[in-house]
Amino acid sequence: MPKRQGDFLHFLNVKKVKTDTERNDNRNHCGLSKSEESNFKYVEKPVIEENPSCSSKEETDNLVLPDCWNEKQAFMFTEQYKWLEIKEGKLGCKDCSTVRHLGSKAEKHVHVSKEWIAYLVTPNGSNKTTRQASLRKKIREHDVSKAHGKIQDLLKESVNDSISNLVHKKKNKNIDATIKVFNTVYSLVKHNRPLSDIEGAIELQEKNGEVSCLNTRYSATRIAEHIAKEIKMKIFKNMIEEHAKICIIIDEVSTVSKKSTLVIYLQCTVQSAPAPVMLFVALKELVSATAEFIVNTLLNTLNDCGFTNEYLKANLIAFCSDGANTMLGKKSGVATKLLEYFPKIIIWNCLNYRLQLSLDDSISEIKQVNHFKLFLDKIYSIYHQSNKNQNKLLENVAEDLEIEIVKIGRVMGPRWTACSLQAATAVWHAYPVLYMHFSHSCSGLAKRLSNINFLQDLALMIDILEEFSLLSTALQSRSTNIHKGQKLIKRTIRALENLKISTGKHESQIEGLIKSDKFKDIPFNKNNEFNALPRSMLLENIIEHMHLRLLSDRNHDESIFNYFDLLEPSTWPYEEITSPWIAGEKKLFHLCEILKYEIDLNDFREFVHDNIKSNNVSIPIAIQKAKKIVNTIAINNAEAERGFNLMNIICTRVRNSLTIDHISDLMTINLLGKELADWDATPFVTSWSNCNHRLATDKRVRQKSAKAFCENQLAIWNLQ
Repeated sequence: MPKRQGDFLHFLNVKKVKTDTERNDNRNHCGLSKSEESNFKYVEKPVIEENPSCSSKEETDNLVLPDCWNEKQAFMFTEQYKWLEIKEGKLGCKDCSTVRHLGSKAEKHVHVSKEWIAYLVTPNGSNKTTRQASLRKKIREHDVSKAHGKIQDLLKESVNDSISNLVHKKKNKNIDATIKVFNTVYSLVKHNRPLSDIEGAIELQEKNGEVSCLNTRYSATRIAEHIAKEIKMKIFKNMIEEHAKICIIIDEVSTVSKKSTLVIYLQCTVQSAPAPVMLFVALKELVSATAEFIVNTLLNTLNDCGFTNEYLKANLIAFCSDGANTMLGKKSGVATKLLEYFPKIIIWNCLNYRLQLSLDDSISEIKQVNHFKLFLDKIYSIYHQSNKNQNKLLENVAEDLEIEIVKIGRVMGPRWTACSLQAATAVWHAYPVLYMHFSHSCSGLAKRLSNINFLQDLALMIDILEEFSLLSTALQSRSTNIHKGQKLIKRTIRALENLKISTGKHESQIEGLIKSDKFKDIPFNKNNEFNALPRSMLLENIIEHMHLRLLSDRNHDESIFNYFDLLEPSTWPYEEITSPWIAGEKKLFHLCEILKYEIDLNDFREFVHDNIKSNNVSIPIAIQKAKKIVNTIAINNAEAERGFNLMNIICTRVRNSLTIDHISDLMTINLLGKELADWDATPFVTSWSNCNHRLATDKRVRQKSAKAFCENQLAIWNLQ
């Protein structure tokens, strides 16, 4: 006789089945016995409780058994296996469904069956006999499984407590342990520490009595990924629900491992914030540096964050990047291709980049300035490429001058102006020492330094670069908007115009320096071989190019500043304004198209009327929101540069094995995450658990490798 049939006959012999009379006596008004009703009832919550009697015939009709079982067989099996329940024709384990997780009793390769938890167990086979045998086998295997046995042990421990309280306590214990691990990982990321440091941190916690199995860098990496994903999901979901207006800022750079990457930021208008908010989106690797690939990468990244093309068409108002041909090329740049998708967005070239270009344009037109630049570059090459020359000089100079020599860099190159100022100032401070060194090693350079024209040119360039540096620093401020940027630019132009008619701060110091003890060993002369810079022409060129580069908008037929000025009463021509302001209302329609926001005409008229009558007036809400949207337009990509700086801190030469995606996750936590003292890990741990990740008390996770100690190291502790 087959073994399965023998087991089934044995079951029939030992199992006492109620007679029809007994069942009839126990039936209620629904036609089912109380015992059957208790076992067949649809269970919605994984908490064991007494089921009330059926109240309608409809509940009985909805009860579905497996297609190979009849009512008698279902009753028989549920009587033998008290944990067995039936739901919609499928089998499940009410005990496993209640406890769900083994918690502290978890072992490696021991899992609670998801099918038995979710009531998904169905028969296999093509005929009734085979399907019945299949169910009998599955029931028996689950009954004797190790995981089910551990569930039964947990239930026995709850004799003096309810199942729900037991599960709650176990869950709280697991969650609390995991929260401590999440806090540890979050702290490491916030302090830019390698995630491998978690092994030492968890080891210390275990020494202090805490128990955690998530103690490897692999677990820490997964946790960091999860935290970054949840942070983005929450922030971007709120932005989309608020229909926030956004400006895209991107830039391209290479990592320490020579991989080309694209950093993506969004500046957005949030009604609860008084100023626009800058948000880091992602760092993406660029397989190709073409404009088409960059655009596809940008749009795919935004779509993954929930910003669909429909949302971008309604809320994207501007795009900002530097002036590289790949980004802002008129024929096939990234900006041009974005205009094909979103025709009404503003394309903005970084003001700091345009500031540098205005200086470079002036230099390229004046020959003498180029000679000045080449000379300083020669000094740079000597002290940054020849260790012998640098060391020989540093042996003979004071410590403070050593620092200045190291600062000498290339001036007026493809960088922001502050770098050029630092290099020129370093030469100014180290001037006497440089002459003494070159007088013994390079007479040509020493001869140039002894020319008083060169010292005057150096002083003039420092005075000019100081003005540029002040403007560049102010433009990089997070609080600087388009209107304030225009004011700063005009102020710098006025300062340069004043410099034309008077001497600068460093120029006025030359006569005193020549007579000072520091410069007494330099035989200054006026050698006509080295012509001085044409001072007036240089300043005129710089002012002219600043007007062309900074105070005009080449991307639009009419400058958008004229439209933005409608929201700034300080720029209005009051002598031409009457209420209502008809000319302003004509521009208002175009402003609404640019901002993709409708400004109520009555609010605008009230705004104009109140400002004509008085200077201190309340601003209508519609005008306030419009001004916020204007401020959303980023005037530079300084934030992207700050992102690259953080990337270089994270991805050092020691940590150059980090992938771009991992760097992006670490930057997300660093830039978007709250401070550790204000951060609550509980929702992140809850979502981690809901994704079926291991908790800190689960012993099945990957364990860290044990440290091997040399016997000689241990022997010294065994000395008597």
